[in-house]
Amino acid sequence: MNYKIELTSSVGELSYQNETLSFAAKSTCENAFLEASFLFPEWEKDTYVFLPACAYDGNRFPQVEAAYPPRYAKDQIGADPRPITTKIPALFPDGSGRIEVGVGDLSVPCAGIFYPEKNQAFFVFTEQRWKDKNIGFAIEKGRITLQLPAHRELSYRLCAPWQPSEDQGVTLAKGDEIRIRMRVLAFSCEDLPAFFEVFFRNRKCVLNGAPAENLYTPALWEIMERHFNECNFSGEFYAEATHRWKCGWCGGGQSSLALLRKGSEISRERSVKTLDFMTSHISPSGFFYGNIYQGKIEDDSGGRPYLSGAHLIRKSADALYYLFEHFKLMKPKEQWILAARTVADAFVRLYTRYGSFGQLVNDKNGEMLFGGTACGAIAIGALARAYAFFGDKAYLHTARLAGEEYYRAFVCKGMTYGGPGDVLCAPDSESGYAIVEGLMALYEETKEEKWLSYAKDAAHLFSTWVVSYPYHFPKGSEFARLGINTVGSVFASVQNKHSSPGIATYPGKALYSLYRYTGDEAYLSLLRDIVFYIPQSVSTAARPIRTWPDGDAPVRTLPEGYICERVNLSDWEGREKVGGVFYATCWCESSLILSFSELMEDPQIRKDLLGTSRKES
Repeated sequence: MNYKIELTSSVGELSYQNETLSFAAKSTCENAFLEASFLFPEWEKDTYVFLPACAYDGNRFPQVEAAYPPRYAKDQIGADPRPITTKIPALFPDGSGRIEVGVGDLSVPCAGIFYPEKNQAFFVFTEQRWKDKNIGFAIEKGRITLQLPAHRELSYRLCAPWQPSEDQGVTLAKGDEIRIRMRVLAFSCEDLPAFFEVFFRNRKCVLNGAPAENLYTPALWEIMERHFNECNFSGEFYAEATHRWKCGWCGGGQSSLALLRKGSEISRERSVKTLDFMTSHISPSGFFYGNIYQGKIEDDSGGRPYLSGAHLIRKSADALYYLFEHFKLMKPKEQWILAARTVADAFVRLYTRYGSFGQLVNDKNGEMLFGGTACGAIAIGALARAYAFFGDKAYLHTARLAGEEYYRAFVCKGMTYGGPGDVLCAPDSESGYAIVEGLMALYEETKEEKWLSYAKDAAHLFSTWVVSYPYHFPKGSEFARLGINTVGSVFASVQNKHSSPGIATYPGKALYSLYRYTGDEAYLSLLRDIVFYIPQSVSTAARPIRTWPDGDAPVRTLPEGYICERVNLSDWEGREKVGGVFYATCWCESSLILSFSELMEDPQIRKDLLGTSRKES
């Protein structure tokens, strides 16, 4: 790939040699900014622009203004809609414009481009900080710039007007020398799956972060089980502490699997009640009802009449997939079996009619309200499991068709979107992992090598959301006090710019399956990072986690067993909230207990995760 490096400094000598960016100050300066730019004279019109966990194809979606949580407007819905996002860091749909972000907005300090016509690609990997401040990245047509340190014009805010940046330069004294690593890769590249495999193999090439220590102790399990039984059981089902039933996505019908496998007798009894509740609440469309509160069925319309009856399809897909996982632990009741067949049949009808599982469907008649997206990707795995359980070839046929379509439509195009119910079509990690899990289930039920190959490609793309290094938090922040190691935390989406404890809402077992079937330790290493991060985020009596100040509200301590989803590397909620949490309990607790039961409870998986080999991918 043809490019040249342009180094800009008015306060000293800046040079690049042997993967080292070096600077020597020639004068004293209190607010210094430098730049290292890569210029690409052959930039193609459709150049794929990539910032891990931040920009996929430059986020070149049409954008709309919307308050949080955003919902589609009436003229935006349909079976084959145009994907849209809220106002996020992005290039314009024609590839013009500029993305300007701080390193805290990225899972890995890295930028990349791919030329689809010339089949060439480029990556630059670097460190987090220039002296004592975060580096920034700016991308526009023909140029990638490393800002040393970040000097953004505007700072992103969630579904709100962007704010003037508070970025400040570094203070230099005459003779100061600064060196950081900066690795550049320019290579021939067949397609985007190949592009992301190179990223996957090099994601720790500069910042080689080791995972957190193993904190999966019997005492922690006792804390979490007690928390679920005291706070998360409504009397009818396990859910979140609000006792609002949400199947799938936030843990309903998922956390019960962990408590059924590893919990006490009372936890197992309550897990059975959870499945009784879920399987007795099926909509006329054949899907599970996604939301029930105090006996009242609610939809995912957000109060929009034109979305009345909307059901986020991922909820039923998650719930069906996990229902079959429950069946492996105990003899299922007839009611559960009937529900599983009913929902599986509904997915077959949906895909047969639309060629997609979509994102929003009408829970009364099964009509597509918002199509496309990777929201229902885990239905691929759910239907593969339905075939294994029932022997009905219609399930396998649909799973194969969907597996091929979702691979071509999302993995091969270098982005997945539509998984969460609160980000419209912003690229996200949740749908990305769901494709991995779905394709691996399809491989396990068929042993057709194609699906294993596809799952590997999907895993490489998913890895872009996983933090690769220990982020240096600001002094005085809660995470600095706690010594949080961010390696393995997982960014949510390009709209909700926080990393999180775990994958929403999965333990990541498909990554272990990839390791087992391929023998490639890089997949095990990725899983180890993710799994070992989560326990650090639990507030306990011995290690309480305190909230950030919020106006006049006092700082509070999270109760024992609580996890807040925030791992804020970015200043998207304000500089003062980097490395902090608010007072909350959430889905991450389900990810933790699922990791306990599905991974750490398995002797072989536990042995592999705790193995003495700590080779990093």
